[in-house]
Amino acid sequence: MRNILFILLLCNVMLLKAQSLELEHWRIINSSEIADADAKVSQPSYPTTGWYQATVPTTVLNALVKENVYPDPRIGLNNYLIPDVSDEFNARMDLAKYNYLKSGRNPWQDPYWYRTEITLPKSYKGKKVWLTLYGINYRADVWVNGRLLADKNDIVGMFRRFKLDITDYALPGANNCVAVKIYQVDHPGVPTPGTQLKVFGPVRGHSYDIFKDETLKISGGWDCAPVVRDRNMGIYQKVTIEATDEVVIENPFIVTTLPKQDTSLADVNIKLEVKNTSGKAIEGKVNALITLVNDVKFPTYTKHMEGYLKPIKITKKVSLGAGEKKVVELTSEDFPSLLIKNPYLWYPNGYGEQYLHHIKLSYNTGGKVSDTKEFDFGIREVEVGLNRVEVDGDKAEVEYGRVYYVNGKRVFCKGGWIQPDILLEESDKRIYDEARLMAEANINLIGSEDMPSPSETWFESFDKYGLMWWHVFYQCYRMTPGTETENNPLDHNLAIACVEDMMLRYRNHPSIISWVGVNEVLMNENLYRLTKEKVKSLDTTRIYIPTTSYHWDVDALTPYLKEDLPTGTTDDGAPDYNWAPSSYFFDKVREVYLQMFRNELGMPSVPMYNSLRKFIPTAESTANVNSPIFPLDSIWAEHGAWDVSNYCYRSYDNAIRTMFGDPKTAKEYADNAQFLSADGYRAMFEAANHRMWDITSGVMIWKINSCWPDVCWQIYDWYLAPNASYYFARKAMEPVHVQLNANDFKISVINASHRVLDDVKVTAKVINNDMRVAWQHSQQLTVSPDCYKEIITVPQHGKYSYNYFVKLELHDKAGKLLSENLYWFYSQHMDFFWFTSMEKPELKKEVKVSKEEGEYVFSICLKNESARLSHFNHLTLQDARGEEINPVFWSDNFITLFPGDEKVITARVAVSDAGGVAPTFVLSR
Repeated sequence: MRNILFILLLCNVMLLKAQSLELEHWRIINSSEIADADAKVSQPSYPTTGWYQATVPTTVLNALVKENVYPDPRIGLNNYLIPDVSDEFNARMDLAKYNYLKSGRNPWQDPYWYRTEITLPKSYKGKKVWLTLYGINYRADVWVNGRLLADKNDIVGMFRRFKLDITDYALPGANNCVAVKIYQVDHPGVPTPGTQLKVFGPVRGHSYDIFKDETLKISGGWDCAPVVRDRNMGIYQKVTIEATDEVVIENPFIVTTLPKQDTSLADVNIKLEVKNTSGKAIEGKVNALITLVNDVKFPTYTKHMEGYLKPIKITKKVSLGAGEKKVVELTSEDFPSLLIKNPYLWYPNGYGEQYLHHIKLSYNTGGKVSDTKEFDFGIREVEVGLNRVEVDGDKAEVEYGRVYYVNGKRVFCKGGWIQPDILLEESDKRIYDEARLMAEANINLIGSEDMPSPSETWFESFDKYGLMWWHVFYQCYRMTPGTETENNPLDHNLAIACVEDMMLRYRNHPSIISWVGVNEVLMNENLYRLTKEKVKSLDTTRIYIPTTSYHWDVDALTPYLKEDLPTGTTDDGAPDYNWAPSSYFFDKVREVYLQMFRNELGMPSVPMYNSLRKFIPTAESTANVNSPIFPLDSIWAEHGAWDVSNYCYRSYDNAIRTMFGDPKTAKEYADNAQFLSADGYRAMFEAANHRMWDITSGVMIWKINSCWPDVCWQIYDWYLAPNASYYFARKAMEPVHVQLNANDFKISVINASHRVLDDVKVTAKVINNDMRVAWQHSQQLTVSPDCYKEIITVPQHGKYSYNYFVKLELHDKAGKLLSENLYWFYSQHMDFFWFTSMEKPELKKEVKVSKEEGEYVFSICLKNESARLSHFNHLTLQDARGEEINPVFWSDNFITLFPGDEKVITARVAVSDAGGVAPTFVLSR
């Protein structure tokens, strides 16, 4: 059996060729419901009456949700209407009564059949035919036309692909059956405790045994993720069938360097494997064609990139013996055209354009093409360094911050962590929408502890939007030094096989700048060394960071880590994940210790009410309005309003009530929360800004998005609706920025760009709530590239009203607005009650709508012609049914207009999301 199984050491396939077919339409059933033999089930003629439809990729549970067998577990407390794979947990929570199987067997412990039929093209006759599984969870038997190709001992592990030679069993020109029997993870575990139903109560914990397997750890529950009842068993990525001739191309790797230490010349190195699958010798040629991608395709628009590159064509003779595999290298020494003068380079978001090149590789023999592989890549060079800072001038107390250089430009890293949908449901458009939201927020670095093997579409979107990526192999907290989990995962060989496939699959993407072993913990020494060796053998062009953070005694527990210290990044210590006054984040940066490249910090961030009401069924109720925690209840707790030792939600909730009073509705609560979230998330990034390079070299929040509808850490929610924290964090991350440092009230101009800000003008005003100016200052200055400059301190005391504003603007010498910022303060008591009671004036609105490719484009002019403040206006678009549309890509939102102010806002929305009818603009006052 193993001689027909190729654990996929395959290229980065980005385009399905004419000879490749994606298998999307399947039927599934619990195998306990089938009495027939597997060989019979996998015959083309086998009846599937009573089976459920499934569109692959899909997990079992998600397919059953689509078929209305179970309710959507992401909504309300629906997850408690679905039995768990753990019988112990079911007994504790009385969930077995929701079993949909008439037999009463646990619905997730037995395997599931995935079955499809397909007519293969006649052109496949005489060719090699390959079946590729891009991602299954967790084990599988694979059958084609009644023949077993590989069983669950071979097809195992969530984070690798499997390529099977089905030539002897495929029937070109006829109907074929592909049947895959999917098995549950080896150690699904018992959710402990598995619930999070008390407001400010204990966290839901984990299914700890799941950490032993090479599967997704959050499927067993996390503080920010529900327990997934089937542990995401299923075929969660695409399945393809393709045809080649006898020589196949595998594992191409493009390495680009800038040999002159500038951007005048690029050296492109191409390495690939060619394999002769036949029993005879073959003479042929490897061909490579490189072109510049001038029109970059997105789901709803096309971005034209200026420039011209004469196509680079290379041919090399390669002879192969029977069954032989060769590594072929195409270098500039042999092919001078691979030295490209004045190349079009790939840069991170905010630092330049994201130019991509396309390569098509083929092996030709006997006048025909045997196999082709083609994909996009970027010409760029990543280098790293370390910032070194003494703490309080003590030479013995030194901190280090990781520094990245892309094409020689030093990059100030700003971003955070993302999660997949908890049921692993995704579409190309949703992936691109998320990447676009992040890019338009001025984010340039992201990572995930929950996405070891995402689909290629994620990386395509990162490449196109300039989002640098930390690729984490082993997730987080699956193995903790000095604990009973320290030797996880149990199968180190399987873990390394997964790492190998991740690297071979993704390494051509320019967005990946680091391979990361694990987040926050560390592997035992055996797996540590195996991983390090594997990374070194497959890619020396990116830095390998074994762990993002450590909090244990390294000398006592992991002395082997010392050879890779300092890592230059951490999330140990504070700030953590709860609310704090904005000045706190600035004070922590000044301490230096654990702050130079802080890769996790965050605070809760409640979605807008329109999102809340979709997943909290009690959101519209005021029955418990007199409760001291209204509107919070068990549903809120399950969706993020938990707390242990003031770790998460309690201080955030307390600040909302202290500053804005007790809410009368959930909408009022959500609206008030936006002020808190906006100020807090802006402060996290501005704190890093205010000592850029002197102390900080990067900052990442936990987290950017959410894996399900949630009220906690996020800047846009599961419905892809940004809240106020998104727009204020975006402002703080803009490359050219004016800000007020919250701890000392100094005005600072941040220039993260690599150009001089020549003769720019800062204007600062303190404005009372009667709209009178209590203090003002303007100043011309020049700011060097890649640095900050502090200019003046705003008086913290004066003839200020109980609530007042500090308004900042930065203009260039031609008068163009480069950056603006607005802060709100209290002069005596900690309250902003005035914000909730002020009567906002009606704004004058001029709305223009046009259509560009697949998007509606809005230009909205807002003008405040009154003598009163119009503060924190939320802008939305609604469809023909009156429902809010998301995502909408706004140039700005949560708009404040002082008397006489005018502002033009743009918005873009997909025609498909609007239902094909131009939306209506709505201003929420």
